[in-house]
Amino acid sequence: MVFKDNGGFYQTVLAAARTLFDGGLPPRDDREALVHWILLRQNRQKGFIFYPSPQDWQAGIYLFSGERPRTKFLAENAVELETLRLLARLDPGNTEVQRVFRQANQRLFPLCFANSCTQGECAQASLAFLRYITAFDADFYLSRIKKGLERLKEARAGDGQWKGFPFYFTLLWLTEIPAELALAEMAYASTRPPRLVTGSLKPGDAFSQVRKAILRQAVRTVQAARPGGVPALPLANVLGL
Repeated sequence: MVFKDNGGFYQTVLAAARTLFDGGLPPRDDREALVHWILLRQNRQKGFIFYPSPQDWQAGIYLFSGERPRTKFLAENAVELETLRLLARLDPGNTEVQRVFRQANQRLFPLCFANSCTQGECAQASLAFLRYITAFDADFYLSRIKKGLERLKEARAGDGQWKGFPFYFTLLWLTEIPAELALAEMAYASTRPPRLVTGSLKPGDAFSQVRKAILRQAVRTVQAARPGGVPALPLANVLGL
C-alpha cells in the first residue's frame, strides 16, 4: 500500500481500513506515514479527539460496511471509533497513539454504549466500540465482548437479523472476534433468507464488495464447523460457496 490522502479525513481512514481488510498490514514505512498523518489531524471538538471534518459531513459518513448512521450522534462516534480502531491495527505501541487511546477512553468508557446498551442509537455505537476494543486488546476486554454477544442473542429477530443492529456491521464484528465465540451468532445470521440479502449487493459498488467478503467469511466459518462440512446454508448458494 502506498499511503494516499483521499481528500477528507474519514474518507482516508476508511480507505486505509479497507486496505487492511483486503490484504493485511502494509509495509512499516506506510504504516508510520499513515499514523503520523492521522495524529496530525486531531481536531478535538466536543470532547472528541477525531471529530468529522466539514469535508466528511459533505461527503457523507458511512459505517465500514456501508450502512449510514441515522443520527449525528452515531456519525460522530463512528468517525472517532473507526479511527481509533485503525490506529490500534497500525501501531498500538506508538507513544503518541497510546496517549490518544488513554484520552479517548476517558470519554468513551463511561458512556452507556460502551456497556453494550441496545437502546435506540446506542446499538450501532456499541458495535463500533466493540470493534475498537477487539482490535485494541481482545483478550483484556473478553468480558465486554461476551456481554456484547449476549446482547446480540437477546436481539435476534428470527430472520437472521438483530433488532436495532445493522446486519453487515454486526456480522463484520463477528468475523473479527475468535470464531469459537462468534459461531452461534454467525450461524444464526447465515440463515438469513437470500432475498433479504441480494438487494444490498450491487455489482461495482465498493460497499457491496465489502459486504460480500463479510458474508463469505461468516458462511465459510459456519460451514467449517458443521460435521462433514455440509453446506446446508441458503446464503452459500448466493455466494457461490
